[in-house]
Amino acid sequence: MQIIFFIIGVLLYLFGGVVFSGAKSSVHETVSLLIFLNGTLFVIGAGIIDAISKSNKREKSS
Repeated sequence: MQIIFFIIGVLLYLFGGVVFSGAKSSVHETVSLLIFLNGTLFVIGAGIIDAISKSNKREKSS
């Protein structure tokens, strides 16, 4: 699941860059920044899932 979240986050970063580079107005720039924000949320979500799974593995091993 974390890999899927990370891949989606990276793809959203790239898509936000494409939208930003083709922005014709400030509305398009705002949309691209919101896409970047969504990508950031997915990458952070992947990190949280990774931290939880590592914590669970440590608890099971001890």
